[in-house]
Amino acid sequence: SGFQVFEAEAGARQLIRELGVAPEDVFEENWSLDTIANAYILRTVHTDAAGWRRLIVVNNEFHMPRTRLIFEKVFTLSPQPSFGPYELEFVEVGNEGVEPEALKARTEREAKSAEGFKTTTAEMTTIQQMHKFIFSDHMAYASKRLVQDRPPMDPNALQTY
Repeated sequence: SGFQVFEAEAGARQLIRELGVAPEDVFEENWSLDTIANAYILRTVHTDAAGWRRLIVVNNEFHMPRTRLIFEKVFTLSPQPSFGPYELEFVEVGNEGVEPEALKARTEREAKSAEGFKTTTAEMTTIQQMHKFIFSDHMAYASKRLVQDRPPMDPNALQTY
């Protein structure tokens, strides 16, 4: 069609067209630029508002440890919804098709990012604190990122995006 296809759209398309999931049962989140905001936006736009309690998070094997860390943090922040705590289930898909050098670089990047997330959010207890972090300090969203260009990524890790 000539339009950009976002990651969530590609996944939704596979669920609907190839696996037969009803379109009204598939909800996309195309606004985030990374996993932290993916979890935050999913919670604030969809789950809290819709009252969804049980979530299944599907991601690549190389990305799952950090994904789990982030989703567990975001979905346990206060205030918790009136319907009770979330039930998160994590499903990994393999790393097939990822070249060994790219996988090594990405795995190292994931581990470093996970440690940074743990440090940054260690004292964080509320969804409001997460909001402030994302839009004031996170270098994918905070306007202070525009002061200077970011350093380039490892070209091997870049192949996995």
